[in-house]
Amino acid sequence: MVRPREFQDEAIFDGVYRALCKKGYGQVALTDITHEMHISPAALMKRFGSKKNMFLAYSDYVIELTRQAFHEASLSDQPRIDALKAVFKHSTSRMSHPVELANHTSFYLESTADPDLLEKTQYRLRLIDEFTRQMLNQAITNNEIIPCDIASLSRVLQAAISGAMLIWIKESNRSLDELFDECFDVIFASLTNSDKP
Repeated sequence: MVRPREFQDEAIFDGVYRALCKKGYGQVALTDITHEMHISPAALMKRFGSKKNMFLAYSDYVIELTRQAFHEASLSDQPRIDALKAVFKHSTSRMSHPVELANHTSFYLESTADPDLLEKTQYRLRLIDEFTRQMLNQAITNNEIIPCDIASLSRVLQAAISGAMLIWIKESNRSLDELFDECFDVIFASLTNSDKP
């Protein structure tokens, strides 16, 4: 008898990611996810117990990826602002079309009706803000930018990045990297320390 094929959680979550990008949270079915991995829905249910539990585990996985991305940025030799920009660019690096971005983002928007999934999303957003503030504070310490209201700067930067993702829908001839560059250039133009060596 042939043993069933085993899948690591990372491979499963990659399948969840691809299915979400193609269908969006409201339309994605277990079969869409299993189709991405060539695994049976029964095997997926055996691993997680329910579709909701799978999405909760996927949320935890994305949270851990977020932690890792900021940790790697903290170890980078790049200036802090460049390292921060790289984190935001990396988070969408696999998106090839605005529809994929919209579909995946729907997971965070449409799942808010579920208190457990909402809590995961809110926690991830708090982490992003916390890590962004840390890197901005380091940029001040390193004399890259002038002292300023870090809390407000972090909120404005995150709002600009989120807005750039929406703008990509109508300006798909531009890349997200270009739009992110524009956000950083405009926001930090008046904050760059002219006394920086």
